[in-house]
Amino acid sequence: MSEPHDPGTHVAVPPYTSETRRWQRARRPAEVAAAIAVALLVAASAVAIALLLIAGTARAQTLSADSVLQELEARARDLHDITFLLEGELRDEAGQRIAVEIEVMAIPSLSAASLYIIQPDALADNMVVLEGEEVRNYTFLTHQVALYDSDDPEAFGGLFPEGQAFALDLDLGSVFEGWDVEVSEVEPGSDGDVYTLRFDNLEAGAAIHHVMAVIDSSGWLPVRLVFYASETELFADLRLVGVQVDAGLDVHEVTWIPQDAEVLDRRR
Repeated sequence: MSEPHDPGTHVAVPPYTSETRRWQRARRPAEVAAAIAVALLVAASAVAIALLLIAGTARAQTLSADSVLQELEARARDLHDITFLLEGELRDEAGQRIAVEIEVMAIPSLSAASLYIIQPDALADNMVVLEGEEVRNYTFLTHQVALYDSDDPEAFGGLFPEGQAFALDLDLGSVFEGWDVEVSEVEPGSDGDVYTLRFDNLEAGAAIHHVMAVIDSSGWLPVRLVFYASETELFADLRLVGVQVDAGLDVHEVTWIPQDAEVLDRRR
């Protein structure tokens, strides 16, 4: 049996006509567009929040100077061989710029390395070979090889001002042992953070006041070393370009020098 009709609850519904259908069809694209716009706005907000969280997490994971040095030490320990072009400039006592371009091959674990000098022009085509405790300084013009002890400041034939030697070790913590070190800057790189460490020399009156070392965390290798004679006086700015590691270099290849050169033994 049907329930009695309650006139108090009656809601008038307009007739559903073709005009109504046309009105709803006309609104439908606008409603869809509005919905898409809202969805995009929500998605953009979510992405922005996610990026902020990622940035905050990345910043929180920035390494300390000691941690960076530990990474360098581990990389140097595992490295078999390395080749690169060392380029940049030196400054002499008068402040004149001296261009540097040197092809370097090294097997650090065997204390073996060779430097083929392209620039400075005065030393072009000369070679310096390190093997153990011995340095062989080959002069192209005289076709002579002078033998030196590795700690002799004359061993590098004036390549580095004031007797500063070439650092074979890529473990900067070892090279600058006893110096103060701090993280000066961290920047995003193409494959990881790029750290700049500042090493301050604690020795009063030393030729090098401090060093800025740029390290790419993608391979944990130094890519630039900037030496200062004082807080602001540049001493040398050197970059490692075209670095290749673990290419299977042989010690005989690295330490090769023309066999028919005259030998001058200047070891002490």
